Amino acid sequence: MIHRENLIRQFNPVLNNIAADSPLTVGNGSFAFTADVTGMQTLYDIYSDKCPLLTMATEAWHRTPNKEGSFYGPENIMMTEYQRDNRALRYPVKCFTGNEEEYNWLRENPHRYNLLRLGLKLDGREILPSDLSDINQTLDLYTGVLTSKFKLDGKRVKVETVAGSGMSVAVRIDSEILKDRLSIEAEFPYASPDKTGSDFGSVDRHSTLVQPAPKDNKKTVLLLLRKMDEVEKYVHICGEVEAELTDTHKVTLSIPDGRKKSMSFCISFSEEKGRPKTTGYRQAFEQSGKRLYAFWNKGAMIDVSSSPDKRASELQRRIILSMYLTFIQCTGKLPPQETGLTCNSWYGRFHLEMHPIHAAYLALYGRGDLLEKSLDFYTNSLKAAKKLAGDNGYAGARWPKMTSYLADQAPSPIAPLLIWQQPHVIYMLELLRRARYSEHRAEVPLISEEEFLEKYKDLIIETAEFMADFAEYDEKNNRYVLKPPLYSVQEKGNPEEIFNPPYELAYWSFGLETAYRWMEKLSVKKEKWLKVARLMAKAPVEDGLLAAYEGFKGTYDELNMDHPSMLFAKGFVGAEVDDEILKASMERMKETWDFDSLWGWDFAFLAMTYAKLGMYDEAFDMLLYKTSKNTYAVNGNNVQGTRKDLPLYLPGNGSLLLALSAMKSTEKWYVETEGIMKYPF
Repeated sequence: MIHRENLIRQFNPVLNNIAADSPLTVGNGSFAFTADVTGMQTLYDIYSDKCPLLTMATEAWHRTPNKEGSFYGPENIMMTEYQRDNRALRYPVKCFTGNEEEYNWLRENPHRYNLLRLGLKLDGREILPSDLSDINQTLDLYTGVLTSKFKLDGKRVKVETVAGSGMSVAVRIDSEILKDRLSIEAEFPYASPDKTGSDFGSVDRHSTLVQPAPKDNKKTVLLLLRKMDEVEKYVHICGEVEAELTDTHKVTLSIPDGRKKSMSFCISFSEEKGRPKTTGYRQAFEQSGKRLYAFWNKGAMIDVSSSPDKRASELQRRIILSMYLTFIQCTGKLPPQETGLTCNSWYGRFHLEMHPIHAAYLALYGRGDLLEKSLDFYTNSLKAAKKLAGDNGYAGARWPKMTSYLADQAPSPIAPLLIWQQPHVIYMLELLRRARYSEHRAEVPLISEEEFLEKYKDLIIETAEFMADFAEYDEKNNRYVLKPPLYSVQEKGNPEEIFNPPYELAYWSFGLETAYRWMEKLSVKKEKWLKVARLMAKAPVEDGLLAAYEGFKGTYDELNMDHPSMLFAKGFVGAEVDDEILKASMERMKETWDFDSLWGWDFAFLAMTYAKLGMYDEAFDMLLYKTSKNTYAVNGNNVQGTRKDLPLYLPGNGSLLLALSAMKSTEKWYVETEGIMKYPF
């Protein structure tokens, strides 16, 4: 039996100095607050260049009006036209002269933004690193409470920070200098699509207005209305605190009369004026504790810490921190962006090809409800996805790569031509189905299997209809093929030459056959899907090795960078590939590939391939491969080398947990599990 609480707390992150690359975050899956060593965002400017200190929410989106005061739409973009046999295909790929403003606007909008900066002030001034000493900060992973102890100008200060329900952060401060020297400032920025999501300079482009609190709400000390273009949000400041709007967008919080050494407060954002979900520190503390207790004690746990391999403790640390980080940042109502709710990447827009890489593991770990919340995005976006398919004459629903809550397709040199995100929703739904209704289930279902199948029937049908229509029949060779223009997972090469990339071929076959089996359970026959699945072209082989795409001989010396996706299909969806060819291809990849160009999730996918081949020691070695993009900071963030735009990369964390579901014990590694469903494909 795994003693979960002891195991989890063993890896509580502890900081004893300012670590601008490793701030700690509290959150609830839809809201997150990232703090420096003061437990707030006091040293905002020092952290901004590395890992910024932001307050972000799944629901916090903004569109910047264009110079006419309106918003652009897809009709404003100049399309790139491609010829595919007798069919003209139009995608927003190239940025044409005269169309730059519209192109870039549609890439950047809508974007996520920073709700708030919350920081300490000493004698009314900004606090400097030199003011701080004796730093000791601990994040209790088991309860979600961040405790920060330090001396400020030689005086002791203790700060506790937690995330409440909804969009709320709560803080308790204890210090003898609260009465006369220490205060807190809350500042509200204008939105920005950049990494920080913040524009503190544009004070005239938004408003922060004091509002009368509702008569039935006795908890709110100060109620504000934030207006920013089309965005409106109420801000409730509650607790044992005095709060006053002291500047255009700044609120000063101070200790109330009658108190000497402690104060606590909660700041909540909502669309409504009424009482917020969290109204004080004690309530937020209890909400956080219950939330994390339920997360850690429901579903699976993995313990490799007793393994003989000297790297076991580091792998266990990555496991625990990855579970925490993906829970607090990747379990909202929308697919997560690659930097979660810590900061903006690609303007805060999420990439659908990364959705299962972040979160599919949840189904196998008995926490499928946390994954299923975000699947409503697909159901709600079917109309937009069907239009995207129909714009080029295809049937069904086509899922974009880079998008937002609008399910819009962002213009990009690559994104509109990427296709491997298309079967993802079928893959995730099938994981959920097996985790709930198979003999190896990981959780108890709340509805019958038939109800589950019916609930997602339309989503399965429309997704598969596009896939069956997109694949073209090659009469000469009696097979279905994937023709250009397209990009494979690797995102390298000429999209007008990429033909039959192996991962996509296997995933198309898997997705269509899985969709067929779903509908068969509902007594509906979709023979076209099964035919396409069974006749999909085989993985291309050149000179005895798996190729990046059919007819290309330079895979291991010209395109030996980024994702080696020609090696992924057997591990991910159990594709039929000759084992000897696959092993030879893996060896050649290890000899020739630029490993510094791999992304955080590539190592997990390679490990899954090794696991499928029964090479479990090699799989563990790949999970822990030492290279710049497979490092994990003190806070658990998967750091992507020297890339300043990606101070963290949550697909690395999520993929690690997915890969571990496929692992077995060896002489070097002892894998103890509770409640996990073995990877089924």
